[in-house]
Amino acid sequence: MFATRMHFLAVLLIPLTAFSVWAAKDSCFECHSVEEGTSIVFKDDIHYKYGISCADCHGGDPREDDPNLSMNASRGFKVRVTREDTPEYCGRCHGDAAFIHKYKPGQRTDQLALYRKSIHGAKLAGGNKKAANCVDCHGVHNIRAVDDPQSPAHPSHLAAKCGACHGEIAALFQQSRHARVFTSSEMAGCSACHSSHGTQRAGADMLTGAKPVCATCHAAGSDGGKAAAVMTKKIKGLAPAVQRGGARQAAHALVLAP
Repeated sequence: MFATRMHFLAVLLIPLTAFSVWAAKDSCFECHSVEEGTSIVFKDDIHYKYGISCADCHGGDPREDDPNLSMNASRGFKVRVTREDTPEYCGRCHGDAAFIHKYKPGQRTDQLALYRKSIHGAKLAGGNKKAANCVDCHGVHNIRAVDDPQSPAHPSHLAAKCGACHGEIAALFQQSRHARVFTSSEMAGCSACHSSHGTQRAGADMLTGAKPVCATCHAAGSDGGKAAAVMTKKIKGLAPAVQRGGARQAAHALVLAP
């Protein structure tokens, strides 16, 4: 009787085991680990760690070995994403609270909306294909969580990442007092003043406007607040340079004083 029951259970387990193997099959990895090596770096990607695989972004059928079938438009496969389409592409998931919160409850889902209003988003929408978008700061198939020390968007690396495009400003920033302390999640480099996804255009109004950015951290009567007041006065006196587009260089140069 015992043997009969074991035989019956074995028969039941065969299709279950087969289904488990079938469900785990991923022809994307099997192919790209050989053809392009993408799978190697993707295994360190935050998406992979949450169980989100190639087909979840690119579509297609990872159960098929034949690339003509697995990467067929009829199976939902999407061709390579262009730079100008990248923000909307990433935003399909990152702007969907119901989807994102299944993996990380509480995660912000307004990044795309902020990016559209940012200087980078405006330039991209205006036809500048070199304008920074998601992949320039976070990577492509090797995306890590922002709090991962190896992420290029981690506070300890953020100034260098921004400096890849803004070299002159980054060099000035590295000589400033702020560079020595802006390496934490509370004070994450450039984004502490300029924001991250909603990056605002740098200009004199950051210091001289109705809500100067320095006041975010420095109270008016504090040493920092007094220094900001001096900087504001100097920048207001640099109107000609500001009009020529030198406000960014002037503002960063003024913070170099010991």
